[in-house]
Amino acid sequence: MNRGIEITLERGMCFGTCPVYSVTLSENGTVQWVGKQFVEVTGEATDHIDPALVMNLSDTITAAGFFEMNNTYIGYDITDMPSVILTVRNNTNTKRIEHYHGDLSAPFNLTMIEDEVDIVAQSTRWIGNPTLNEGTWGEPI
Repeated sequence: MNRGIEITLERGMCFGTCPVYSVTLSENGTVQWVGKQFVEVTGEATDHIDPALVMNLSDTITAAGFFEMNNTYIGYDITDMPSVILTVRNNTNTKRIEHYHGDLSAPFNLTMIEDEVDIVAQSTRWIGNPTLNEGTWGEPI
């Protein structure tokens, strides 16, 4: 059954060397990577994972209340943190949430979902372990 699932995670800059990239998972198991800064693989890469992993991730996202969350969590309670945009599409819903990691009002489940997308996509294979410059700050994934 085609559920029209597409999940895109975009991680933005911080003050320092936070990885900047986007990763998109499609229902058929296609994983599309675009590395921008502070990642081992810059540019585009494509791979495939078991489609059941994408379906399970979609179910986890729904169960965690993603579609009921606010569209933005962009308060600056803490500065110099990275931002994330998570877009989830299926046959019945499209939801996009902008999340600044310095906004303390954001639900814990949102950060958990973002991290789970990276885990399922196996983003670390493209992020690598870039060398941090001394004196810069970055939030680990």
